[in-house]
Amino acid sequence: MITRQSFVLQVADEKGEPVGWLSTLDILRAFMEDPGSAEVKGRSVGEFMRSITGEDYLNVAGELSDICLWAEERRDRIPYFTTAGGTAGILSAHGLLREALKERDRERELRREAEARCERLGRMQQEMEKALANLFADPKVVAQLKSIVEYQDEYDPATGKVKITGVIEEGVYRHVVNILRLLTELWEQGLMELAGMHQETLVKAAIFHDLGKVQPHLAVGDMVDPKEAFEPGKFHAFRSASLAEQVYNLPESVVFLIKYHHHEEEELPPYFPSGLLPMHRLFRLLDGLSAGLTRRGSRVNLTVKGTVVQVREESTHPAYDRYLELDLCSGKVEVKPLEESGGGGVWRTG
Repeated sequence: MITRQSFVLQVADEKGEPVGWLSTLDILRAFMEDPGSAEVKGRSVGEFMRSITGEDYLNVAGELSDICLWAEERRDRIPYFTTAGGTAGILSAHGLLREALKERDRERELRREAEARCERLGRMQQEMEKALANLFADPKVVAQLKSIVEYQDEYDPATGKVKITGVIEEGVYRHVVNILRLLTELWEQGLMELAGMHQETLVKAAIFHDLGKVQPHLAVGDMVDPKEAFEPGKFHAFRSASLAEQVYNLPESVVFLIKYHHHEEEELPPYFPSGLLPMHRLFRLLDGLSAGLTRRGSRVNLTVKGTVVQVREESTHPAYDRYLELDLCSGKVEVKPLEESGGGGVWRTG
């Protein structure tokens, strides 16, 4: 036999040179069909079988290294196994090899993803510095944005509380740059050619909209009631608008967008300029998308078709997955299943 675990017999000639092979199962079948085997056939199977012992149990869902160790410890015994769930079989070398290759491929893919992420983060940091260096005349604004953290969290529906899972240093700074990146993508697709869109107004609103935000001091692992720990968004929106108007003397249109960026359209006061509604709709959309990019590592795809912005968002938290079409002029929003979205635009990850 080639090995003691093999079901193959090697056939050699008079000189001992291999000339062929036989399957032991074929030999057994021929033996059982022979009339002379009647005596063996009449014996109980129990006389031939090997009883199942603890050594035969194998956790097939375990680590590949543990499975290999199990096979090595059986040495010359046939690698028969059974599981706690009642599954049984013969552990094959090609099966182990296949799984090992899968593990290797997964490891390579993870390494490629890690390298791509590091490269992307490096480019993102450069984009941040370049964008804000070009846009800010006052370094105090940059310093203030960098001083405000953002938090990653997991919501527990049973208690209504959230568990802090990450602290994003310079979180609001990153949030602002993500909005600017999304705006740039829309500009490249011709969005600024639409009536009611003003590039400088949107850029300034993006930079200053969270300048007055105040965050609690939390650490990873903290469990908090979000309604108690975090102030309503309208509070910091009003503070930021006040700073924009009184300290930085920004135009009224920018102040309006900042002040009401946490207001639903039906909550807007009657004196809100109707001409700002397209930008208000767009800014609220981008503010939410940037939050997903910054805090949840979402993937966002934007496509401009006339007055409509198509959005495909995929998150690490499937509850946030969505595909929608927003008409900036009418305010109409159409939500569709995620799989109905098409291509276009560029994936952006935070």
